Amino acid sequence: MRTELADTLLQLFEGIGTAPGSGLVVTEVEVVMPLEVSAATRGEELVFLAQPPHSRWEAGFLPPVQRLHLKLALEER
Repeated sequence: MRTELADTLLQLFEGIGTAPGSGLVVTEVEVVMPLEVSAATRGEELVFLAQPPHSRWEAGFLPPVQRLHLKLALEER
């Protein structure tokens, strides 16, 4: 089953946070990684699905893969 793109991104960035009191603050992160992306409908809603190509080599075929390039940065106010 494919995972929604939003859930995949949340799982990806969940581990970037640091432990409270560590003194380390993440202010910017840049990620480049392959993703198998597709779209589906749920009722009348369009949903984007994406996940890393985990079965790419075992399956013996190469499904379409897009490259995610995402940069998140803290904005000063």
